[in-house]
Amino acid sequence: MRLLTGKRTLIFFVIAAVYLFHGLVFASSGGEEAEAAEALEVLLSLIVILLGAKLGGDFFERFGQPAVLGELVMGMVIGNLHLLGFNGFEGFKNDVPLEMLAEIGVIILLFEVGLESTIKDMMKVGLTSFLVAVFGVIAPFLLGWWVSIFFMPEESIYVHAFIGATLTATSVGITARVLKDLGRSTTIEARIILGAAVIDDILGLVILAVVTGIIDAAAGSGSVSSLGILWIITKAILFIVGAIVIGSLVLPSYFKFGLRLKVKGVFLSFALLVCFGLAYLAGEVGLAPIVGAFAAGLILEEVHYRDFQHRGEHSIEELIAPIATFLVPIFFVRMG
Repeated sequence: MRLLTGKRTLIFFVIAAVYLFHGLVFASSGGEEAEAAEALEVLLSLIVILLGAKLGGDFFERFGQPAVLGELVMGMVIGNLHLLGFNGFEGFKNDVPLEMLAEIGVIILLFEVGLESTIKDMMKVGLTSFLVAVFGVIAPFLLGWWVSIFFMPEESIYVHAFIGATLTATSVGITARVLKDLGRSTTIEARIILGAAVIDDILGLVILAVVTGIIDAAAGSGSVSSLGILWIITKAILFIVGAIVIGSLVLPSYFKFGLRLKVKGVFLSFALLVCFGLAYLAGEVGLAPIVGAFAAGLILEEVHYRDFQHRGEHSIEELIAPIATFLVPIFFVRMG
């Protein structure tokens, strides 16, 4: 009990020191020090977010719940302190550097989860994932439509359709993190869920394009383009096929070239290049970048980089883990 009380006292003083530091730094920063003050604010936000993430995660894990729930709850607490009269952390909500770190964090998370499966593993659950994805799009679309009719019966059918379409979006980042926290990310069920989330992202784009086209047509400013919808589907398929081709044909030569470089960190850097490259391409074709990161993890199989491990390198999972430990909680606290 004394140890627990001591820990609580230490935490209280740390938080109090952070509050005091925040007030002293930003009350004294002038125009010439604006840039330096911005950098300090990013550092302060990282202190608060990482501390809150670990405290919240530890609390929920003590009750057998995934740590991500604690991170989300701490995000909600930090984001609503203004209701208690403290506005010191309001800048976190619109902090661009913090937002970038958060986005990179969720990309790393999906890359990390993708590394735990292979293309063959995902193909085995392909049909099941497709059925789950279709139901996961149709059900929220219809429920959103009906709930909209119930609460807003005076609105037009286009409003109800648009609300239904917005509910087809999913948060694969939270799904992946919960599965990982529970130690279930390598199970068949997890592969079905994650495969469905990728397909869901494509179907969601199609539905949004159809509904937007119908609304534009009704307003007289456009029409539903069959070619546009077909192009969305084609881009998604080309991306998936392209990722598989990269994995089977390009990566072996890619990592052999990396073996010729003698500088430190080549293996990790080359793996991250694949992750960020496919995340970028996914964003360019209209998919979520995290879908590209997940695909990058799937196509990186041990056979491609075995020579790196033969010369004493750690596995990709071991190299990525510290980066994920730092960046992933930022995403979930900020989301909360």
